[in-house]
Amino acid sequence: MGFDLQMVRTPAAADEAELPNSSGIAGYYRFNVWGMNMTVGALEWADAIHYKSAPPIPEPELNGIDEDRLFETIEALRGEAPETAAPPTEAEVRAARAYVQAHEDSVSASSLVDGRVGAYKFQTNDGWLVTPEECVVLARKLRQHAELIARDYFPDAGVKQDDGRRWILGFARYNEIAAEHGGYRVR
Repeated sequence: MGFDLQMVRTPAAADEAELPNSSGIAGYYRFNVWGMNMTVGALEWADAIHYKSAPPIPEPELNGIDEDRLFETIEALRGEAPETAAPPTEAEVRAARAYVQAHEDSVSASSLVDGRVGAYKFQTNDGWLVTPEECVVLARKLRQHAELIARDYFPDAGVKQDDGRRWILGFARYNEIAAEHGGYRVR
């Protein structure tokens, strides 16, 4: 399991030297579970995150519709359903659209509190949107504290100081670029 970050609008290119976790894919960034845990720790050191509760992710309102069928309808609405799938009914389409909208409203809200971003956006891969404003906060605080984090946090966690600095500055740069491209999703 890992965390895939994808910008809302894809930039023209990615410089792998500047964005070490991008695999050279524009708008993309990847953390394995260990890497995201380390990054959350670095965000703590930068005073960039808070631990207030996440908004609840809604449960689908089925109203007599089979849950599997609801998710098949969502696939159909996205154009991802197999050709052999039965076409959805109007009731299934309404239920699917309502669930998709409720989920989107939940995961897309800003989490800024006292100039910090909700840590929950980096603790699950539920499709949280890190908004452009949140990206600006993260980038600014990571840059502001990069030397302290590289010197004091990463070596205690078994990461060389230079590697830690590159890691934090790469993630800061990703957030700067994302701020200009609609933010990014954490999946």
